[in-house]
Amino acid sequence: MRAIKTDRLIIRPLQPSDHDDLQTIILDAEVVKYMRYHDITTPAAFNNVFENHFLMEQQYTFGIESKETHKLIGFYEFHPENTTGILTYALNRNAWGHGYVAEAGQAMMNYGFEKLNFDKIEAHYADLNPRSGRVMAKMGMKNLGEQETFTFPTGEVVHVMAYELTKNEWSLTTDHHEQAV
Repeated sequence: MRAIKTDRLIIRPLQPSDHDDLQTIILDAEVVKYMRYHDITTPAAFNNVFENHFLMEQQYTFGIESKETHKLIGFYEFHPENTTGILTYALNRNAWGHGYVAEAGQAMMNYGFEKLNFDKIEAHYADLNPRSGRVMAKMGMKNLGEQETFTFPTGEVVHVMAYELTKNEWSLTTDHHEQAV
């Protein structure tokens, strides 16, 4: 994949030089609290997922770089399940609240449907993090409601909510002149 450029971001394959910035994001318990990476808590565990997932799955994992600073501020990734791409994303806390996820998300929807040929893209979030749900809605995704409930060892109950967008819905509502992929 070549880099995808948006107004403020460069979305590109992750590189070995992204190690430290991505480690800062993944090892921040507040950032990954409700994500699949919440159990990555040591540098050794991060090194394993960095080498064996983020660098190896270049078709599905992407760094989000600020055009202004040329610093990695987050990541986007797809977890393919048949013809569906399950979308995961995270940003460094310093990048929260600036609209970066929705901005990158539009480009990632284009990539997922056009280059990866997904029929559907889904994203899940914990109800305790409603900002993620609002971002998914901004990206044109439709609310599917609650998918499951689980309890953390701390006793905290989490309701997993989901959004989706089909390729057909996307093609009817999106102007595809965005960025080259």
